[in-house]
Amino acid sequence: MTATVQITVGNSPMDILIEAPPRKSPGPAIVLMYHRGGFDKFTHSLLTRLSAAGYVVAAPDVSHRVSRDIRMEDRKQYFKDSEVVADIAATVDVLKARPDVAKDRLIILGHCMGGRMTLLGAGRLPDFRAAVVFYGGGCHVSWGNEAKTPFDTLGGIRCPVIGFFGDKDTNPSPEQVNAIDAELTKHGVVHTFHRYPDVGHGFQNPAHGLPPAETAATDDSWAKTFRFLESVGMAPAPVA
Repeated sequence: MTATVQITVGNSPMDILIEAPPRKSPGPAIVLMYHRGGFDKFTHSLLTRLSAAGYVVAAPDVSHRVSRDIRMEDRKQYFKDSEVVADIAATVDVLKARPDVAKDRLIILGHCMGGRMTLLGAGRLPDFRAAVVFYGGGCHVSWGNEAKTPFDTLGGIRCPVIGFFGDKDTNPSPEQVNAIDAELTKHGVVHTFHRYPDVGHGFQNPAHGLPPAETAATDDSWAKTFRFLESVGMAPAPVA
């Protein structure tokens, strides 16, 4: 069952949705960065999937500073990268305070703009031991006209990264993915990118209808995600 925790970040109340499996001992936790749809059906399905796999999952509402009168899909234009980083850091603190979470086994994961925020958070915070990026675009542009973009701080990532991208995507385009790949390589960041030639953006989202190519990419990317997490020591703890 999803629980809502409310904290204050920058004098603004922020909700964090949390799903957690019963555990016999502390284990890894995931900071889930949502896509443009926010706390919609897709995000709730991710909370459920990841919790069912054995992870404590916390999804912060990074739009908490934006008027509720603005549609969720339109709020991104009001985001600032420094504020998003503050929200991620606050979510990390919430997770570290939980007795069922191992403080040194934190993962950050996201889809679409959540994938961008995953690279942003991993590049600017030292807390993560793994990062999972699903078709995160817009890394070359800052939010809030701040000095550095997520691309500029890729060299700050101190954990292994796995990424999944469709070659028919335009944001990020294959060329942009190549640039991110090259930048991570330049800085010695351990990473693996998987490309799917027959799909575009958002291939994991059932709202797209999931034609056969997207279904295959979805199944493959989830299987590779969980194998990756196990390979880097982020396998879930035994459940009660």
